[in-house]
Amino acid sequence: MPQPSNLARRAQRLAALNEAALAIAGDLDLDRVLEKILTTAARLVGARYGALGIPDRHGGFGRFLTVGISEQRAARIGALPRVHGVLGSLVTDGKPIRSRDIRRHPKFSWYPAEHPELVEFLGVPIRYRGEVLGNLFFSGTRHGVFSAEDQRLVEMLAAHAGVAITTARLYADAQDLATLEERSRVARELHDAVSQTLFSLVYEARAAADRVERDPAAAAEHLSHVQQQAAGALDEMRSLVLALRPKSLERDGLAATLHDHVQGLRRIHRAAIEARIDEGDRLPPDQQLGILRIAQEALHNAVKHAGQVPIRLDLRHAADATRLVVSDEGPGFDIKAMSRTRRTVGLHAMRERAHAMGANLTIESRPGGGSIIRLTLPKRRRRSP
Repeated sequence: MPQPSNLARRAQRLAALNEAALAIAGDLDLDRVLEKILTTAARLVGARYGALGIPDRHGGFGRFLTVGISEQRAARIGALPRVHGVLGSLVTDGKPIRSRDIRRHPKFSWYPAEHPELVEFLGVPIRYRGEVLGNLFFSGTRHGVFSAEDQRLVEMLAAHAGVAITTARLYADAQDLATLEERSRVARELHDAVSQTLFSLVYEARAAADRVERDPAAAAEHLSHVQQQAAGALDEMRSLVLALRPKSLERDGLAATLHDHVQGLRRIHRAAIEARIDEGDRLPPDQQLGILRIAQEALHNAVKHAGQVPIRLDLRHAADATRLVVSDEGPGFDIKAMSRTRRTVGLHAMRERAHAMGANLTIESRPGGGSIIRLTLPKRRRRSP
């Protein structure tokens, strides 16, 4: 029978887990949610080092968050890890790895210079309904080895991470598929469909908090219900997202939809946006949608970070390519100095869209010198009859 001190420690850990669940319930900022999950898990298992990675489609990590690695040390280490070896195994095999010495794992290769020499290791895949979305992994425990209970706690947080990633993706899809004119309707439908489920989810989490000290098993059961209800909410959101389409783009075309979007930003944010948009050249629907989303993301970033300074959007169709340029006279940033320990959404999403279209995306910026985003989409060659 567990000693009272062990029961008290378990209750404390479940309480912290429940607190994290409450904190992320309903939060649609994916980076904030994932950072909360990572830091909570590292604290619960007593790990000095930890990371959370979500792979991109090119053998690397599209998002990569760490704890225990300073910016200075990350810069000395260099490039982020790739999805291979032990980290790749977590994604491809979808099974947890708990080891006293990860260096003896058959898929371990080597540590780059300046990388901490990690020995004990705990890694779990982040999954949602059978799909592996990423991984959580830790090292440097003060206990010298990770326990089975440590693994269970991290697996529970990984389950929350899977729900959070899927929720954020669905929410982003809903935003993508809704034009400015449709957003109030979309928000109302999402609210009507999901609000009751989310209310029940929070109620279950609070019930778990009330029981965590006197009945840990019951608290764990409540947390299981939280995950099931969150999954149900996601199903409802998915149905709504699949039913939505960018009507104004289909009906009016790219130029008119971009003009409407710029007008909305001017009205809502009082943004000083100058737009020059070619009316000609009817691109294929997938290319129109890709250009629209990249333009929207670039304008959003400019409005958010550049403030009230002039912003320019230029969309031109030429014989060889379509070119989109979004520029601002804001504070700019040092691309080379971007955080190595926090790779998040922003520019990565635009690069993904450009790659999917077969386009080239470049980003120019420097502190105090504004920013320029250029997209070049070569014309598709027509097949001979």
